[in-house]
Amino acid sequence: MKRISIGLFLSFLLLLIFSACQENVYVDWKLANEKWFETHKNDPGFVISSTGLSYNIIYGGYPLSRQPNAGSSVYCTYKGSLIDGSVFDNQSTATWFGLSTTIKGWQEIMPKLHNGAHVKLYIPAKLAYDTTSTNALIPPHSVLVFDINLIDSYN
Repeated sequence: MKRISIGLFLSFLLLLIFSACQENVYVDWKLANEKWFETHKNDPGFVISSTGLSYNIIYGGYPLSRQPNAGSSVYCTYKGSLIDGSVFDNQSTATWFGLSTTIKGWQEIMPKLHNGAHVKLYIPAKLAYDTTSTNALIPPHSVLVFDINLIDSYN
């Protein structure tokens, strides 16, 4: 019985140490992302919204075409990367998806665009996945960098 108790205690201790190490990795990543965002949010051509989204509308689209709204489906190509340049998603073939299923940064920018638009985004963690992520390639606290081409939308 004593051996089992010691084994459980040691297992718990190792788990605690491992958890602390993982937390430190994310603290460092969080600080690096915050520093990167503060440095780059004012890059030439970028605008910062009241929510903290930093964006550069390279081309606003065709002025007489549709603009997506919160309930729209959008047809886009895009590339998403982290601040270290690692790509977590590269959709070079246009895809339809509901805007309501995307992160807050996308939901904020799309109504500002017309079909045919090209935009670059720096999305702070609070407008992306914040402390959690559904994608194993995106650590917690990540600033996301997107290059998006809005081809079409359906309202």
